[in-house]
Amino acid sequence: MRKLLFATFAALVVGLFGGCVTQKPPLYYYGTYPRTLYNSKKNPSPESVAKHQASIEDVIKVSKAKNLRVPPGIHCEYGYLLWQKGQKADAETQFNLEVTIYPESAAFMTLVLKTLKNEPAT
Repeated sequence: MRKLLFATFAALVVGLFGGCVTQKPPLYYYGTYPRTLYNSKKNPSPESVAKHQASIEDVIKVSKAKNLRVPPGIHCEYGYLLWQKGQKADAETQFNLEVTIYPESAAFMTLVLKTLKNEPAT
């Protein structure tokens, strides 16, 4: 009887205090990024790419507002989209931001920039 009473009390305490556990805050904010990325790859059009670019801009803006790190690769992808539009100085700024936030990406970003600069003009 004593064991049953103790088990019941223990279950009650765990149940009451188990609900008080706080969740960890999210590490990154993605917003609609996954959906717009999928749509821009599945149905590439100027509209879907523009929506995806707006989604990336939203991720950057909201991440800063919530004091979260921008997810890895976001500045790189945003820079690439800017580069394709001819905004090369802004693109390089985004590439540098990627390296600043994620120093381990430096070698990759250097390779990306070298590749883009050596591309023949179309």
